[in-house]
Amino acid sequence: MSTEATKRDLVDAGGHQIAFTRAGRGPAVALIHGIPTNRYLWRSVVPPLVAAGLEVITLDLLGYGASDKPADADLGIKAQSGVIVEVLRALNWPGGTVVGHDIGGGVAQLIAIDHPEVVTRFVLVDSIVYDSFPEPGIARLKDPVWDRILGAPDFDLKKGLTKGFKRGMVHADRITPEMIDAYERPFHGVEGRLAYLRAARALRTEELSSRTDAVEKIELPTLIIWGAEDAFQPLKFGEHLAQTMPNGRFEVIEQAGHFLPEDAPEALARLIAAFATSVSEHSR
Repeated sequence: MSTEATKRDLVDAGGHQIAFTRAGRGPAVALIHGIPTNRYLWRSVVPPLVAAGLEVITLDLLGYGASDKPADADLGIKAQSGVIVEVLRALNWPGGTVVGHDIGGGVAQLIAIDHPEVVTRFVLVDSIVYDSFPEPGIARLKDPVWDRILGAPDFDLKKGLTKGFKRGMVHADRITPEMIDAYERPFHGVEGRLAYLRAARALRTEELSSRTDAVEKIELPTLIIWGAEDAFQPLKFGEHLAQTMPNGRFEVIEQAGHFLPEDAPEALARLIAAFATSVSEHSR
């Protein structure tokens, strides 16, 4: 499956071009990444989902990956949720399972609240929940000093990304130069790094924390999956949310960290596929 945008896998949403990839046939699943990743995150998850009889759409959020990186657009999770819904409708999305990792999980929660007509069930993977974001490493980028630091011609973003993935993954052998290149490439050069700053600075805690009551009352079947050794998002937050929701279920993948699609893609795909193809009383 291609991870590079081409003319045929770009769709307009509010005047911005959003990159996506579509594969397989069957019940629909949309995969939404977080920060600092892009749809490349799902490359090892998509094939087993397709093999399980699912149609899978992966998307680059606005400001990420091969999607447009406008200097003046709102890149917060609320605005992103509206963009994703617009994209899905443009793709004639029939409704299905929405899966979100990290801030993509926050986007998925807001879609489930504000656009329940497009979601039949959803999955949160090591997601932001309540007021758990932005985590300190991202939050510090709001300091104006980072304009100068990341704007320096010799700044090496790959080193920072490598450090983050080493902290966020258990299986360090999976952190290859090819992987780091794929995540750094969309933010390459001074303009790219400033685009990364805009994405990080757009994250506003209150956009999710102010909707806590509504999230906890979502009645859609919900699967919350966590890496047992997540260093960025507290496992107890995901467990609490699952216990609070009417139809929430919590699963832990051992020997895995925050970046589950990189750390344990096979186990993650099995859980998503079983959930997306199951029949519940709610969905009948």
